[in-house]
Amino acid sequence: MKIEDRLAQGVGKLRSRSERDELWERVFLFGGGVLLVGGFAAIVIGWFGTSHTALTFEQTPYLISGGLLGLGLIFTGAFSYFAYWLTRMVRETRESRDEATKAFKTMTEMAELLAAILREDEVNSTRLGDGRFVATLSGSMFHEPDCAVVAGRRDLRRVSGREPGMEPCRMCNPVLAPTVNA
Repeated sequence: MKIEDRLAQGVGKLRSRSERDELWERVFLFGGGVLLVGGFAAIVIGWFGTSHTALTFEQTPYLISGGLLGLGLIFTGAFSYFAYWLTRMVRETRESRDEATKAFKTMTEMAELLAAILREDEVNSTRLGDGRFVATLSGSMFHEPDCAVVAGRRDLRRVSGREPGMEPCRMCNPVLAPTVNA
Protein backbone atom coordinates (compact mmCIF):
# COMPACT_ATOMS: atom_id res chain seq x y z
CA MET A 1 0.00 0.00 0.00
CA LYS A 2 1.41 3.39 -0.99
CA ILE A 3 2.04 6.04 1.57
CA GLU A 4 -0.38 8.37 -0.24
CA ASP A 5 -3.18 5.80 0.14
CA ARG A 6 -2.43 5.37 3.83
CA LEU A 7 -2.46 9.13 4.27
CA ALA A 8 -5.81 9.39 2.46
CA GLN A 9 -7.25 6.69 4.75
CA GLY A 10 -6.00 8.54 7.82
CA VAL A 11 -7.54 11.79 6.66
CA GLY A 12 -10.81 9.96 5.96
CA LYS A 13 -10.86 8.69 9.53
CA LEU A 14 -10.29 12.19 10.84
CA ARG A 15 -13.30 13.46 8.94
CA SER A 16 -15.52 10.64 10.18
CA ARG A 17 -14.64 11.41 13.80
CA SER A 18 -16.18 14.86 13.59
CA GLU A 19 -19.23 13.37 11.87
CA ARG A 20 -19.47 10.81 14.68
CA ASP A 21 -19.23 13.59 17.24
CA GLU A 22 -22.06 15.45 15.55
CA LEU A 23 -24.07 12.22 15.42
CA TRP A 24 -23.62 11.69 19.17
CA GLU A 25 -24.64 15.29 19.80
CA ARG A 26 -27.86 14.72 17.86
CA VAL A 27 -28.51 11.44 19.67
CA PHE A 28 -28.09 13.11 23.05
CA LEU A 29 -30.24 16.07 22.04
CA PHE A 30 -33.16 14.22 20.45
CA GLY A 31 -32.91 11.21 22.78
CA GLY A 32 -33.07 13.51 25.78
CA GLY A 33 -36.12 15.26 24.36
CA VAL A 34 -37.93 11.99 23.66
CA LEU A 35 -37.11 10.63 27.12
CA LEU A 36 -38.30 13.82 28.83
CA VAL A 37 -41.60 13.85 26.92
CA GLY A 38 -42.04 10.10 27.54
CA GLY A 39 -41.38 10.60 31.27
CA PHE A 40 -43.94 13.36 31.56
CA ALA A 41 -46.43 11.29 29.55
CA ALA A 42 -45.90 8.29 31.87
CA ILE A 43 -46.50 10.48 34.92
CA VAL A 44 -49.68 11.95 33.38
CA ILE A 45 -50.95 8.48 32.45
CA GLY A 46 -50.17 7.24 35.98
CA TRP A 47 -51.97 10.20 37.52
CA PHE A 48 -54.92 9.74 35.19
CA GLY A 49 -55.20 6.03 36.10
CA THR A 50 -54.81 6.74 39.81
CA SER A 51 -57.36 9.53 39.82
CA HIS A 52 -60.09 7.37 38.29
CA THR A 53 -60.21 4.74 40.98
CA ALA A 54 -60.86 5.00 44.68
CA LEU A 55 -59.33 1.67 45.61
CA THR A 56 -55.76 1.82 46.86
CA PHE A 57 -54.72 -1.57 45.49
CA GLU A 58 -55.74 -0.37 41.98
CA GLN A 59 -53.81 2.94 42.38
CA THR A 60 -50.51 1.28 43.35
CA PRO A 61 -49.69 -0.15 39.88
CA TYR A 62 -50.40 3.23 38.27
CA LEU A 63 -48.24 4.94 40.87
CA ILE A 64 -45.35 2.53 40.34
CA SER A 65 -45.52 2.20 36.55
CA GLY A 66 -46.48 5.77 35.81
CA GLY A 67 -44.75 7.71 38.55
CA LEU A 68 -41.50 5.86 39.01
CA LEU A 69 -41.06 5.03 35.32
CA GLY A 70 -41.84 8.66 34.47
CA LEU A 71 -39.29 9.96 36.98
CA GLY A 72 -36.68 7.55 35.66
CA LEU A 73 -37.30 8.67 32.08
CA ILE A 74 -37.15 12.34 33.10
CA PHE A 75 -33.83 11.86 34.91
CA THR A 76 -32.40 9.89 31.98
CA GLY A 77 -33.55 12.58 29.54
CA ALA A 78 -32.06 15.31 31.73
CA PHE A 79 -28.73 13.47 31.88
CA SER A 80 -28.87 13.07 28.11
CA TYR A 81 -29.34 16.82 27.73
CA PHE A 82 -26.46 17.32 30.14
CA ALA A 83 -24.27 15.07 27.97
CA TYR A 84 -25.32 17.09 24.90
CA TRP A 85 -24.37 20.29 26.69
CA LEU A 86 -20.99 18.85 27.72
CA THR A 87 -20.14 17.68 24.20
CA ARG A 88 -21.04 21.12 22.83
CA MET A 89 -18.92 22.80 25.48
CA VAL A 90 -15.95 20.54 24.71
CA ARG A 91 -16.24 21.23 20.97
CA GLU A 92 -16.49 24.99 21.51
CA THR A 93 -13.50 24.87 23.86
CA ARG A 94 -11.46 23.03 21.22
CA GLU A 95 -12.48 25.56 18.55
CA SER A 96 -11.58 28.51 20.77
CA ARG A 97 -8.26 26.86 21.64
CA ASP A 98 -7.52 26.42 17.94
CA GLU A 99 -8.41 30.06 17.27
CA ALA A 100 -6.21 31.18 20.16
CA THR A 101 -3.35 29.06 18.82
CA LYS A 102 -3.73 30.62 15.38
CA ALA A 103 -3.83 34.09 16.92
CA PHE A 104 -0.72 33.29 18.97
CA LYS A 105 1.12 32.10 15.87
CA THR A 106 0.10 35.26 14.03
CA MET A 107 1.24 37.44 16.92
CA THR A 108 4.53 35.52 17.09
CA GLU A 109 5.10 36.08 13.38
CA MET A 110 4.30 39.77 13.82
CA ALA A 111 6.72 40.00 16.76
CA GLU A 112 9.46 38.32 14.72
CA LEU A 113 8.82 40.72 11.84
CA LEU A 114 8.92 43.68 14.21
CA ALA A 115 12.14 42.38 15.75
CA ALA A 116 13.67 42.06 12.28
CA ILE A 117 12.64 45.63 11.47
CA LEU A 118 14.08 46.86 14.76
CA ARG A 119 17.33 44.97 14.12
CA GLU A 120 17.52 46.56 10.67
CA ASP A 121 16.93 50.00 12.20
CA GLU A 122 19.62 49.24 14.78
CA VAL A 123 22.05 48.26 12.02
CA ASN A 124 21.22 51.46 10.13
CA SER A 125 21.60 53.46 13.32
CA THR A 126 24.96 51.82 13.99
CA ARG A 127 26.04 52.55 10.43
CA LEU A 128 25.21 56.21 10.93
CA GLY A 129 27.55 56.43 13.88
CA ASP A 130 30.56 54.48 12.61
CA GLY A 131 32.23 57.22 10.49
CA ARG A 132 31.98 55.24 7.28
CA PHE A 133 30.39 58.03 5.26
CA VAL A 134 32.11 60.82 3.41
CA ALA A 135 31.26 64.45 2.66
CA THR A 136 32.99 67.23 0.80
CA LEU A 137 34.94 69.70 2.93
CA SER A 138 32.17 72.30 2.86
CA GLY A 139 29.23 70.01 1.99
CA SER A 140 26.16 69.33 4.09
CA MET A 141 25.33 65.94 2.50
CA PHE A 142 26.97 62.66 3.45
CA HIS A 143 27.49 59.85 0.92
CA GLU A 144 28.63 56.28 0.63
CA PRO A 145 32.33 56.24 -0.30
CA ASP A 146 31.48 54.74 -3.71
CA CYS A 147 28.66 57.22 -4.52
CA ALA A 148 28.80 58.61 -8.07
CA VAL A 149 28.54 62.18 -6.74
CA VAL A 150 31.84 61.98 -4.82
CA ALA A 151 33.64 59.24 -6.79
CA GLY A 152 37.23 60.21 -7.61
CA ARG A 153 37.27 63.32 -5.45
CA ARG A 154 40.20 63.92 -3.13
CA ASP A 155 38.72 66.69 -0.97
CA LEU A 156 36.56 64.40 1.19
CA ARG A 157 36.27 64.09 4.94
CA ARG A 158 34.99 61.17 7.01
CA VAL A 159 31.67 61.81 8.75
CA SER A 160 29.27 59.76 10.84
CA GLY A 161 26.11 61.28 9.42
CA ARG A 162 24.98 62.43 12.86
CA GLU A 163 26.56 65.85 12.69
CA PRO A 164 24.11 68.74 12.93
CA GLY A 165 22.96 70.00 9.54
CA MET A 166 24.03 66.84 7.68
CA GLU A 167 21.51 65.02 5.51
CA PRO A 168 21.84 61.84 3.42
CA CYS A 169 22.51 61.89 -0.30
CA ARG A 170 19.41 61.21 -2.36
CA MET A 171 21.30 59.23 -4.99
CA CYS A 172 23.18 56.67 -2.90
CA ASN A 173 20.83 56.93 0.09
CA PRO A 174 23.44 55.83 2.66
CA VAL A 175 20.90 55.23 5.42
CA LEU A 176 19.05 52.52 3.45
CA ALA A 177 22.08 51.09 1.64
CA PRO A 178 22.91 47.47 2.56
CA THR A 179 25.55 46.97 5.22
CA VAL A 180 28.97 46.03 3.81
CA ASN A 181 31.63 44.65 6.12
CA ALA A 182 34.78 46.72 5.77
